[in-house]
Amino acid sequence: SIHEEAPELNETQYTQPALFVIGYSLAQLYMSWGIKPAKLIGHSIGEFVAACIAGVFSLDDAIMLVGSRAKLMQAMPKGSMLSVRMPYQTVQPLLNKNCAVAAINGAELCVVSGPTEDIVSLQTELEKEEIACKLLHTSHAFHSPMMDPVLPDFEKVVRKVKLNAPQIPIVSTVNANILTDEQAT
Repeated sequence: SIHEEAPELNETQYTQPALFVIGYSLAQLYMSWGIKPAKLIGHSIGEFVAACIAGVFSLDDAIMLVGSRAKLMQAMPKGSMLSVRMPYQTVQPLLNKNCAVAAINGAELCVVSGPTEDIVSLQTELEKEEIACKLLHTSHAFHSPMMDPVLPDFEKVVRKVKLNAPQIPIVSTVNANILTDEQAT
C-alpha cells in the first residue's frame, strides 16, 4: 500500500501537491490526444486543477497556491473523515458545531468531517443502527470548521496571484451552476 511504501504521502503538505500534479497531468494528456473539455469541474484540489486549465491562474501560481494551502492545512490539528451511506439531509442534524458535511457523493452517500472523537462517536452510533460507514484515510478533517483558521493566511497568498476570467466554463461544486467570472476570480 502507498501508506507503507511512501509514508510521506500521508502528510497533507505532500499529498495535495501530488494530487494536483496527477490531475493536471491527466488533463494535459487528454488534451494532447485532442480531447478538449467543454466544461471543467473538480472537488477540492481538483478545483485548483480546473481553474488552472481554465486559465484562472498560471501553472506556477497554481503550484504555489496548492503548496501554500497544503502547508497551512498540515499545521492544523488532526481530525477525521467518515463516509456515510445516508442522504446528507439525514446526517447533517446528527453533527455538532465542530463537524460538517464535507462532500455529497450521491443521493445516499456523503462524507462528514470533524474532530476524531466526534467522528468516531458518530460512527459508533451509526453502526449501532446498522448504517454503513467507513473512516477515510485522511490526516485531517478537511472541508470542516477545523480548517477555518487557515482562511486568513491563505487569502493573503491568493491576493498575490493574478486572477483571470476562465476561458473554459467551470462548474461550481457548491450548486452545479457555471461559475461567473467574479466567482472564479
